[in-house]
Amino acid sequence: MWRTTSVALLLALAVAAPAAAAPALTSVGSFDAPIYAASPPRDTSRLFVVERGGRVWVVRDGHKLAGAFLDISGDVATDGERGLLSIAFSPDYESSGLFYVYMVAANPLGDLQVREYHRSAANPDRADPTGRIVWSQAHLRSNHNGGTIQFGPDGMLWIATGDGGGQGDPDGNAQNLSRQLGKLLRIDPRASGSTGYTVPAGNPYGSPVWAAGLRNPFRWSFDRGTEDLVIGDVGGSVREEIDYARRSEGLGRGLNFGWPCREGVGPGPSDCQPGQPYRDPVFDYPTAGAVTGGIVVRDPGLPTLVGRYLFVDFYASDIRSMTLDLPRARDERSAGLPPRSSIAAFAEDACGHVYLVSLNGTVERVQDGASGACVLRAQPPPLPALPGGGTQPAVPGSLPADRTAPRVRIRVTRRGRITRSARPRISLTATEPCRVTIRARAAGVKLKRARTSLRAGRRKILRLRATRRGGRKLYLAVTRHRRVTLVVAVTATDAAGNVRRVQRRLKIRRA
Repeated sequence: MWRTTSVALLLALAVAAPAAAAPALTSVGSFDAPIYAASPPRDTSRLFVVERGGRVWVVRDGHKLAGAFLDISGDVATDGERGLLSIAFSPDYESSGLFYVYMVAANPLGDLQVREYHRSAANPDRADPTGRIVWSQAHLRSNHNGGTIQFGPDGMLWIATGDGGGQGDPDGNAQNLSRQLGKLLRIDPRASGSTGYTVPAGNPYGSPVWAAGLRNPFRWSFDRGTEDLVIGDVGGSVREEIDYARRSEGLGRGLNFGWPCREGVGPGPSDCQPGQPYRDPVFDYPTAGAVTGGIVVRDPGLPTLVGRYLFVDFYASDIRSMTLDLPRARDERSAGLPPRSSIAAFAEDACGHVYLVSLNGTVERVQDGASGACVLRAQPPPLPALPGGGTQPAVPGSLPADRTAPRVRIRVTRRGRITRSARPRISLTATEPCRVTIRARAAGVKLKRARTSLRAGRRKILRLRATRRGGRKLYLAVTRHRRVTLVVAVTATDAAGNVRRVQRRLKIRRA
């Protein structure tokens, strides 16, 4: 199906592993609620640490650099389980500079979004803040967002989404193949037609959906040695589970992992049709909180853990390991690491070195005395040509590919009553970041044109102004009639150039 990682495996075998010792943890820096970390392919000096609040930092040669690589904190929702949740680098990041983030947007619909950004041309330790929306999905509840994106061994971008939140999948998303919640998705991040992505050939349903029946696959990974797929799916009230699909069986193409018909290896909260071919987990355990799925260790510098899958329960401190196998995993036991709580991710850098990321503020590398050899992952195949020609990703710094213009809401504020200064106040709210131009008139008075920028879902108060003569006329009109109609026309333009024009007739009165 895809080429193997034989180069990486041969390199690993050629490196003599050091003598076994108890693994230790070495700090690479302190952060504000770090939630994920990753490295670009073949960049052996940088680790990028994602903070839940919306910032990404560079750790270069073991030292955290001053100044954030990317700061989109104004666009990220952080209530409940929301936040900036992960980062993935294009397989051709060295030349294209393209990378992608998975986040929950601070807008009224709580959109799950994949956004594309570009490394700064002037400074490899900074990103261009201009991005584009590749994929989005409304997600009104604040829990069960999923959380991980990765490029697969096929060069495509893979996403795992939660079921939409609530208890027991109340919206019926996970088993509905026409919906993208509660699913494993596979997309080509290059824009196509009116969408910001392309559905790759080989997807089983002709949509981004690759596999179904997931509850909240917060952390999942590809084994860099075998290219197998491993998903940690957070359970409900009964079981936490680890799902596993080998590369040789198509990486779970078309599989149904069972939620909410099943939870772990037992029945789930929904009474689904019996006899469905659900895929059982290779490991499950009585729920203690929330499983944080991990990685299969391929760092030859960790001989006590190499080849074993690391995972933990978020609310426990004992990091566990096991050997993955079908139909069930084997030899599940403690990993022998120092206890750590609130582990949000197990991370790998370009060399396969392993890190623990804790929301408590720490990112630590797992070491076994020696530093360990650098084993690079095999290069994915080049992306196939899109219909109409062209194989390159979107132009660096390109703008959102969606064709939806921002929606704007306009109101007169309670403090918008007219005083002698004749400066009515209005509030503006938009569904996405945009620039707005405001024109207004009342009682035959044309107010001064105003311009400002809006953040998604964030209210902004704007004071409209008139000339001195016009202000006196407006104040007298309000005094005489007690209430006057204010006509407000707003032109909103998003980063893609999509334009929406809105006009509202509002009532203003004397203070």
